[in-house]
Amino acid sequence: MRHYLFLILLLILVPTVYSQEVFITDEASQADFVIYITEDTSDADWVILKTDWRHQAMEGKWFFTDWQNDADLVLCITADKFKADKIVFYTQWSTAIIFEWKED
Repeated sequence: MRHYLFLILLLILVPTVYSQEVFITDEASQADFVIYITEDTSDADWVILKTDWRHQAMEGKWFFTDWQNDADLVLCITADKFKADKIVFYTQWSTAIIFEWKED
């Protein structure tokens, strides 16, 4: 009986898990967003936590991948703040994450 309960919980929870694997491209036309990285949290549209572990990636926690096909989000980083779609600040605290992006 416990095995069935585990399977049911797994089927319910798996679709709610949201990976956030990010690929950085040099081509703005290939990117979902062009971002500018800021040092000031008050300027940021998104406050993101970088993770070194793929299994920890979720909405607002980014794992950077070397493969575009694996990525949930493709970004192009710009040095010009006014060309950016979103301004990003990297935090060290998961409680500080501010991130909202929904696929259409």
